[in-house]
Amino acid sequence: MAMACHDQDVTLLSFWPSPFSMRVKLALLLKGIEHEDLPQDLGNKSKLLLESNPVHKKVPVLIHKGKPIAESAIIVHYIDEVWPGTSPLLPQDAFLRAQHRFWTDFFEKKISDSLDRFIRSNGAAVNEEFIQDCLLLEGALAELGDEEEGPFFGGASMSFLDVMLAPSAVWIPALEQVMGLKPTSQEQCPRLHKLFGAVTEHPSAKVALPQIEKLKEFTQARLVSDHHVWIAKASP
Repeated sequence: MAMACHDQDVTLLSFWPSPFSMRVKLALLLKGIEHEDLPQDLGNKSKLLLESNPVHKKVPVLIHKGKPIAESAIIVHYIDEVWPGTSPLLPQDAFLRAQHRFWTDFFEKKISDSLDRFIRSNGAAVNEEFIQDCLLLEGALAELGDEEEGPFFGGASMSFLDVMLAPSAVWIPALEQVMGLKPTSQEQCPRLHKLFGAVTEHPSAKVALPQIEKLKEFTQARLVSDHHVWIAKASP
């Protein structure tokens, strides 16, 4: 575990089921950054949230020394730049940093999008698209991650890309059990299965990520409404 970093005025505006909020919480915990959590009611948005993110009006928002930063990937980049000495997330090598950014972009535009569309349509074609994209991500993990060093893209420790993917370790099983999502098998994606297993056992992730049962209850409650708040692009 990272040692605590003392820095004034670090506040996280979040919504517990949001995978985007989970990413930021995980990055803060990995860095050992002391902060205040201010959970938000997205059905009745606070004045602080609306003032801190007037463009998108969404979580997560990190407020550091009175200055707000929005969008989960941007926030995690910011955290890594402002607190570089503790548990660095992005690799030192410029090519590897570019690869982390590329596969994060791939995950956002392909896998997150296909999961969102699956929730809305529950379609077999979308499920197959999700599986094919996971196979591509498996190839990236085999190429970029050193299995002998550890299960993550960062080897033994979580990296930027691991933080971006971490919420899937709890959301994919929840969607599988509630909505019938068919994920890749262990035979198809052994490295991804190992990565997600390591995420669920990581001390910081155990704090940052909610229990699968809680997510299942949340998802079941949303099935009776038209609002899929958890992963919709409304809360990046």
